[in-house]
Amino acid sequence: MDHARAGRSAPLGALRPAPLGARFAARLVDLVILAGIAALVASAAVRALPGGWTPTGLSLPVGIALSAVTFAVYLAYEVGFTMLHGGTPGKRLFGLSVAAHGGGADPAGGRPGPFALVKRSGVLYASVLFNYVPVLGLLALVLSVFAVVSAVLDRSSHRGLHDGFAGTVVVTGRARSVPS
Repeated sequence: MDHARAGRSAPLGALRPAPLGARFAARLVDLVILAGIAALVASAAVRALPGGWTPTGLSLPVGIALSAVTFAVYLAYEVGFTMLHGGTPGKRLFGLSVAAHGGGADPAGGRPGPFALVKRSGVLYASVLFNYVPVLGLLALVLSVFAVVSAVLDRSSHRGLHDGFAGTVVVTGRARSVPS
């Protein structure tokens, strides 16, 4: 039976959708870690790049480059940790992991593939990538915030926009590895 088309959650075996409080706390931990990494990257870039810092702030080319590098770091963090450990350090700290859902690689709660994780993270961190593009940056920020807030609207599995787009779900426990 195609659970996604029927409007129901696919079976996740013994895994349960993660509570919103734990998801929020895990995201907060990850954002603190990522902010520290981003500050180090920004500091190094501003010192290394000519014309990086002006009296009015970052020059536009440096700001755009810095946004792209920061987005790549955020993506590598989210995708890398989830591929290797089933979740980011924040998620692991709170006993959560990311599992495939419905149309994902394994609807029974296995880990999603790299492409699904890139899509998921891209939606979450779109605002970082488009930070220096005037209107697009604001729209990307609204998308990123709505992706997280939308998990509240899905009462059954707490899947945010980013989870729906990528075919993932954050669960309590550990998503099993799928043999390759």
